[in-house]
This record gives sequence, structure tokens and C-alpha cells, in this order.
Amino acid sequence: MQIWFVITQKGGAGKTTVVTNLAVCAAEQNKKVLIGDLDPQETTVKWWQSREEDKGIQAVKVPQNVDQVKKVLDVAKLKGFDLLIFDTVGQDTRLHNAIIELATLCIVPCQPSLPDIRAVKSTIGMLEKKDVPFVFLITRCPPVGHEFEKTKQGLSAHGLVCPTPTIERKAYKNAYALGLGVSEYDPKDKAVLEMNHIFQWITKAESKLTNREVIR
Repeated sequence: MQIWFVITQKGGAGKTTVVTNLAVCAAEQNKKVLIGDLDPQETTVKWWQSREEDKGIQAVKVPQNVDQVKKVLDVAKLKGFDLLIFDTVGQDTRLHNAIIELATLCIVPCQPSLPDIRAVKSTIGMLEKKDVPFVFLITRCPPVGHEFEKTKQGLSAHGLVCPTPTIERKAYKNAYALGLGVSEYDPKDKAVLEMNHIFQWITKAESKLTNREVIR
């Protein structure tokens, strides 16, 4: 079973958008997906509750407790889920430090701004100390400009950066409001191609990093 933690110790990076759309991408490939929502605001659980059909996706609120996280993981394995994604809290917590070793991969979203790049350093330090496989995903990029390349250059010194960012598009917000992924909301929107590329790249990166190989 794949176990992904979408984690950054700064709010506003679009973690829930990443989690929900990766879940939909996986479900569309006939994977059985469970989302563990560690955020007290329950944004991912609320998204799931507003879905008319689960379509292979379930979500559960997870108390901020190590034993509860492990319990969800055990239940996911028992019930045959293929992918467990944890939506974490956007702040520095001891819980993150205690649970990230359970991950097969950590996904670190980062907005293309200097404050966000600086803030992500504490997350990087924690992941490197625990020797947990991780990748960066640059999120909420403006549709024009060179912010993505600049941010990618700054992050690439610390680890792998997904070559496809998420662009700030209305489709992401509209899809969330309806309990959908972007592919379900509007199959023709450019956001769909973005998320498909991101999901495929992350899946490949996880396989390579787990085997401690080099990915290009």
C-alpha cells in the first residue's frame, strides 16, 4: 500500500487541493483510496462529504495522535486500500515528526514565493533527519511569469521537484466546492492535464526513491 503524506509547515500552500485531486487521479486508475484528514478544520473530510458518490474514495477524520494515525493505517491495509493519503496541518507540530516515518513518500507543496521557500526549510530539515523519501510540488503558480523556474531552482538543491506545477486556476476552487476533482468538474480544463502529469510523476518518483535510485 502506498502511504503519502502531503506536508508543509506553512499554511496556504494548497495541500487540500493537492490531496483531493491526487485521490481522484488514483481512483480514476481503479485504485481504492483512503484520505486521512489530520487538519482540525476538516477541509478534506468536508470535500468528501459533499461528493454525490465516493467513486473509490473514502475520507476519515484522524485525531492528532500517533496511535490514531497508526490505527488508520492498519485499517486501510486490512480493508485493501491501495493508497492512503494524509492531509496534514499547516504548522510545525511534534506529530509530523513522529508520523512521517510511516510514509512511503512525503509530498511537500510550496508556493512560488520567497517566504514560502524559506518556511519550507524546517520541513526539509525534518524529512532529511528522518531519511524519509520526499518530493516538492510547486503550487498556485501565476499563469504568466518566471516564478516556477525560480522556485524550482531554489528547491532542487534539496530534492526532486515535480516538473509540472499547479497553476492558479478557477477550476480547482470550483471543483472543491462541489466535492469534485478537476477532471470530474471539467474534463477539458487545463488543470486536468496538470494533475495527471503530477500524479504520474509522483508515482514514478516514489518507486525510484524507494529503491534509492536517481530519477531525472
